Amino acid sequence: MTDKERSGWRFKGKTPLWFSLVAGLFFLDAVLHFALLGTISSWAQGVPDVLHTHGLPFRDGNMYFTSAWLGAYLDARWTTPALFVLLLILLFVYRDQLEH
Repeated sequence: MTDKERSGWRFKGKTPLWFSLVAGLFFLDAVLHFALLGTISSWAQGVPDVLHTHGLPFRDGNMYFTSAWLGAYLDARWTTPALFVLLLILLFVYRDQLEH
């Protein structure tokens, strides 16, 4: 493949560790949020108990209950956009390491 056939941006030399970590966290967080929120009706409880105290509404109109830490994570829908913005900021800061 020639240079003319390749398009897009790439790092000069080796891909930095910070990019791999932030991009990996971004995709992992997005997939986890999508999968867990999309399937909550099949694994969460319909009534609260001592261990499942955090209520999460679902698109079917029901309220489902999870553990407090998982509910806090699922309520934090800002994490995926924040990781994306962090990735963009880091790419801007280290733009001298990129080539077209």
